[in-house]
Amino acid sequence: MNTKVILGLVAVLAVVGAAIIFLGQNKQASLQTDSVTLTSSGFTPQSITVKAGTKVAWTNNSGTTATIDSAVHPTHLAYPPLNLGSFASGETLSLAFDQPGTYKYHNHLDASQTGVVVVN
Repeated sequence: MNTKVILGLVAVLAVVGAAIIFLGQNKQASLQTDSVTLTSSGFTPQSITVKAGTKVAWTNNSGTTATIDSAVHPTHLAYPPLNLGSFASGETLSLAFDQPGTYKYHNHLDASQTGVVVVN
């Protein structure tokens, strides 16, 4: 193979690689994120409405370990992907909601702390 052909192939591969990286970054950047905070009083906001494809991030500012688990307590069977498990104070858990619906959740360690994600 001559040098021009090799350089041409390298250039094509570089352009394709750059395009893949650029498109992947744009896809991640376009994913909207909405936030919910857990305090010792419960989830704020308690109900959040988002568009399909939105990621919801829960931040634990309660001062203690907590959980995000789907309804119904204690079985957590209503929407298993929402069973995010425990997270320490200061940590964040997140989930992207792709399908419209109403998704109820709670803190399994304090089941009086509940919330709802409504996806349009």
